[in-house]
Amino acid sequence: MKKLILISYVLIAFIFLSPKLFSQTNQTDSTTQFGKIIVTIIGFENNEGDCRFALNNSEELHEREDTVFIGLILTIKNDTVVVEIDSLNYGWYAIKVLQDENRNAELDTDFLGIPSERYGYSNDASGWFGPPSWEKAKFLLNQEVLKMEIEVD
Repeated sequence: MKKLILISYVLIAFIFLSPKLFSQTNQTDSTTQFGKIIVTIIGFENNEGDCRFALNNSEELHEREDTVFIGLILTIKNDTVVVEIDSLNYGWYAIKVLQDENRNAELDTDFLGIPSERYGYSNDASGWFGPPSWEKAKFLLNQEVLKMEIEVD
């Protein structure tokens, strides 16, 4: 019986002396910082189709073709697209863009595998025989507003 009482006192003390263990887990960390990116995409030869925009926040997402962190379909006006994304956590990101002229949701290529639609990446990164790596395309968001330009080729 004494063991049961002792265990009860220990549990009560633990609960009252450790309030952080029982606090809400969905509270926002006060040190988390957020920023906005403003991307101007240039180099379109026409306003045909859509601009497909993909923002990725990890190498795994960047390397995949079927998933993105934030994906947008944007209208091309005056051979240019401007996109703003707000409330992003500070961190590493990479961007892919594609002019999907025929709106088939993929990068069209010729019989040799050479792209026939315009595309681009953050840092104007390029790759040999395929898309550029995460290392080449990634950039650091660590300020309130980050402006960049991407030229599609």
